Amino acid sequence: MKTERIRPFLVSLCLMLAAAAVASAAETPAAMQGDANRDGVVTCAEAKALAAERFALIDTNKDGSVSMDEMEARLTASFKEMDTDRDGVLVVDEYVSYWCGAAPKAKKAAAKGNRQPQFRKMDLNNDGKISQEECVAVWTVRFADADADRSGTLTKQEYVQSLIYWFADIDANHDSLTTAPEWTRYWIGSCAPEKKKKAGRK
Repeated sequence: MKTERIRPFLVSLCLMLAAAAVASAAETPAAMQGDANRDGVVTCAEAKALAAERFALIDTNKDGSVSMDEMEARLTASFKEMDTDRDGVLVVDEYVSYWCGAAPKAKKAAAKGNRQPQFRKMDLNNDGKISQEECVAVWTVRFADADADRSGTLTKQEYVQSLIYWFADIDANHDSLTTAPEWTRYWIGSCAPEKKKKAGRK
């Protein structure tokens, strides 16, 4: 008899715990790429660590440089990761969420990209850190830049073409190879010092 009473209770308890876990996961925002400590911002040090990690991942033959073929192979694989609904194209929500952990509120980018290092380009308020809002703003622009036919979606061909443009910008000496210093210079540049919040007067 006791077993019959306990069993429904255990089932109910398991369901409650499962529901709580799902709710907790839904409330926890996805982190931006590079936000190692998940504090909602990416510092220059975190960005450099991410850039080094990405470079090492893409440099599959471990010769200290990245060729166009290596970059295309790895980042084309990222296309599949971004394409969450598996329809063969990317919408801006998929593209931006992959990088920033959040989708843009406004679907249209207001401005074209520029050739500044990516960290500085994202750090819109020059506080030495990238917030999720800043991340979303810049990657929304990058989506618009890559969307050659202005259809509101990126095909694999458009995405690969955007990688070719990236590679050309990163390859500063135009030798068809990207070295670690070139890679870091493109993605990070020289970061503005991180601004510390002033303590309030007592």
